[in-house]
Amino acid sequence: MKQLRASLEEFLPVYLVMITFLVSAFLLTAPADASAAELQTIELMFQGQDLFVSTQVVPDDSFIEELRQGLSKELRLSFEIMNIRSFFPDEYILGKKLRIALKSDPIKREFSARVSDGMSVQEKRFKDIESMHAWALRIQDLKVTNVKELAPGDYYLKVTAESRIRKLPPLIKYLLFFIPETEFAVWRYSRAFSLPSAQP
Repeated sequence: MKQLRASLEEFLPVYLVMITFLVSAFLLTAPADASAAELQTIELMFQGQDLFVSTQVVPDDSFIEELRQGLSKELRLSFEIMNIRSFFPDEYILGKKLRIALKSDPIKREFSARVSDGMSVQEKRFKDIESMHAWALRIQDLKVTNVKELAPGDYYLKVTAESRIRKLPPLIKYLLFFIPETEFAVWRYSRAFSLPSAQP
């Protein structure tokens, strides 16, 4: 038992160096993306006391290409209402999250998207990736909250879109701690708005 333990302790540093070298070589030789992911302009709309948001996620070229090849993708979108403060960092007040799962089968030419907000789930099938993107990645008039409960002040909405990489097993994740857990993470801020205010 002691011999086995000793041999494992001798082999572990070599193993870590080999893994580090291979991963570094892969990362250095991977082609750079032709375009970066982004969030389009955030539009806010008030209907009575309800705040709605519209925007669109524009993924990068590698994201789309991997989806075409049949890899599943998961995006997490967060919509955070931030209170603007003069002498302190802006304060998070409340938020809403969306989870978007995209799947493709290039052989059958079938594409599906699933959007969940934690309370309800919408799922739809498509004949092409473009239609799936237009439905799943375009956020149209999403209700964020009823602003009646918010204290008077100045606010803005921070929108974050994050593409998650599939979770690694705990041991591999521990050994490859330097590998990022996201493909991309982008964020954007809306215009500021004041409460209470006569909204259009």
